Amino acid sequence: MKKIVSLVFTLTIIYSCGNTTYMAEFEKNTNTAKTFFKLHEEENAEAMFEYLHPDIAWHMPVYGMEMGGIEEVKAAILGYQAEFDNMKFNAEYWLPGVNTETGVPDGSTRVYGTWVSTNVKTGKVSTLTSYHSFEFKDGKIISGGDWFDLGGMMNTVGHKNIVIAEFKILPGKQEAVFAAMEDEKIGLNITRNYKGCNSLISTYNDDTNTLWVVSDWDSYDDYNAYLEWRTNEFPALGEALVPLLEGGMKGFRPVFPNSDYKIY
Repeated sequence: MKKIVSLVFTLTIIYSCGNTTYMAEFEKNTNTAKTFFKLHEEENAEAMFEYLHPDIAWHMPVYGMEMGGIEEVKAAILGYQAEFDNMKFNAEYWLPGVNTETGVPDGSTRVYGTWVSTNVKTGKVSTLTSYHSFEFKDGKIISGGDWFDLGGMMNTVGHKNIVIAEFKILPGKQEAVFAAMEDEKIGLNITRNYKGCNSLISTYNDDTNTLWVVSDWDSYDDYNAYLEWRTNEFPALGEALVPLLEGGMKGFRPVFPNSDYKIY
């Protein structure tokens, strides 16, 4: 019986020491993460970069994007600070993280909270609920990520340069137009991946035999550069479409610039 009591006591001491160690590590790392966020509020990107481990692997809050490395994380930080002013993070609570393989607390930290900020171009205020996790190596952030609705926020408060392109299609030629638009070698996937294009959708009206392509660009200069490229350097899509449109080139009409973008 004495041996059992002694063993239990020893295990309790070992667990307590381990618990104290990881809690101390958790508190230290949490303070580091808080400082990291404070620097973000101050838009001090260069100081933030000092907290990033060169081998960082970071979950980015962008649909379809793979884990980001050091350059992607730096670019994201600079992008947020250019896009927003008056950034403020209100933490609901910080929690200890665990080793993903063992489930044992490892000193990492995570937080639930809300970012409040003002979009520089539109002046609109956003209130964004978020979750962030941080793991550390050699005192620097080595992994973790951001989880929030970036697309929803930008659609609500961000500035957009919308282009509406109208294609008046000849009777019976709609399928040929669709095929050209969907051709991976010349079609709209290339437009979507062109520098400055942020989003692109197309919609077709059967009654008027009209196709609309609606896109959002970093600037109208970017869209003008795209049109010039399509016209002079890579005209394959235009050459495929012009014979299929009413009046040839007259069947194509881009509408831009547009202003006073709102979402309700």
